[in-house]
Amino acid sequence: MVKSRFCKFLTAGGLAASFALSVGCASRPKAYAEVSVVSAARNRSASNDVLVQQAEAAVAVVETPSGRGLGFVVDPRGYLVTNRHVVEDASHIESVSFPAHDPPRTYHSVEVIYTDPERDLALIQVHTDDVLPRLPLAARKPLPIGRYLGSGDPVVLVEYDHPTEDDRVPDLSTAHFVSHNAAVTTLGAVNPAAGPGRFLGIDADVKRGQSGGPVLDRHGRVVGVVTWTWRDRVGGFAIPVADVLDMLSERPALDSDNQHRDRIAARSREFLSALGHGNIEDARRITSPSHARQVRSDAVDKITAQIDRDGAPVIQGFFAAVESLVGEEDAFSMLRDAVSRTATPEFREALAFPDDLEDAQIVSFFFELGQAYLLARVAGEMSPDEALRRALMRLETVDAARTFAIADVLTELAGSAVEIQRVEVVPGAYSPTAVVSLARTPDVEEAGRGRHLTLHMKLEWGDWYVTSIAPTPLSDRVD
Repeated sequence: MVKSRFCKFLTAGGLAASFALSVGCASRPKAYAEVSVVSAARNRSASNDVLVQQAEAAVAVVETPSGRGLGFVVDPRGYLVTNRHVVEDASHIESVSFPAHDPPRTYHSVEVIYTDPERDLALIQVHTDDVLPRLPLAARKPLPIGRYLGSGDPVVLVEYDHPTEDDRVPDLSTAHFVSHNAAVTTLGAVNPAAGPGRFLGIDADVKRGQSGGPVLDRHGRVVGVVTWTWRDRVGGFAIPVADVLDMLSERPALDSDNQHRDRIAARSREFLSALGHGNIEDARRITSPSHARQVRSDAVDKITAQIDRDGAPVIQGFFAAVESLVGEEDAFSMLRDAVSRTATPEFREALAFPDDLEDAQIVSFFFELGQAYLLARVAGEMSPDEALRRALMRLETVDAARTFAIADVLTELAGSAVEIQRVEVVPGAYSPTAVVSLARTPDVEEAGRGRHLTLHMKLEWGDWYVTSIAPTPLSDRVD
């Protein structure tokens, strides 16, 4: 273990590449629930190569069945920060690897502790007894970015270089991190499609697989988390480190039965209110990712089975209709009209869809395809072939999957207002679930529909999410 005159830094147990950052002493750790972070004082600047050598032991490669990204350790007990989009489209994390350790280390017991519902951030934990090197942050409590970074300041990005024949299989014996010099271009970039708040702009391109990696200042402190880049412009963007601290502080406390019930009730009200006000985006954020994937999988399997059988001309006609909207001033409004016709009896008959496939699922399928295609053609300026590939990729995202799950909920609610009557937590073998008893308000109760409904919820990603709404069995009704 390396000791300096002023500080002593913990390293991964037995790690040969012990290191001490040349950024001055780390602050006293600040706790956000069970996660503790440290900041570091400004000291003399170091070259980007030195900074990466000092920091790379704390940077990890995060592998999921759907892709790869980076993450970095913020707490030596195995807590890492990464992007939400690195982990959200997969059912689990396959591994977290540290190529810079000697020897390289790979962990397979990894848990998604929390995903920020709005920011592109996630907190994950490697389950290990090893003490992992961590990176100091530019601040240990949320501060305006101008307090620790300015426009034009130099920063360093870390990139994972994996010279292998199969890009999906990392060879840790030959992989390594490389650094890129960059400069801050803006402290206030805005992109609603990428999330709320303001982003840190940098004049270096963000490459695929670099998402979730740290942006370091000239003192070796994390000032941002790489998140997105322009497709056809130079430069990339990062989430300010203050947003990481906001994520940690906003993570709900769920340590008691009362806290669980209060959170379930609050999330239920938030979900129902969002639907009642037509705010589908807010409702989607509270929809269970695992349930949404299952609903999406069932619907897509049924639809594509009919397309593969004899529906190719119909699909070609749909994309031709969407392509004709490119250049139209109200293209997206016209798209909604075109998509609504996919649930007509004529369209269903043309593709011989099974009776158990709800109209809402058909509309969801073509809405996601059509909107992604049109966005790629108009906003992304992609060719028709590229746009089609992007549309098909969109179907595999959890965001698209939630469209299918929300469609089921809207079908069951049928526009009626409901009231919460009771909240009950149900212990489970792997994680608890919850049932929320609902009743349609008498003034909007529809003929032919029961008054009593049950909203089902599931605990995952560190919070409670809605799975479905269904009629309440007679024996479970609350009068």
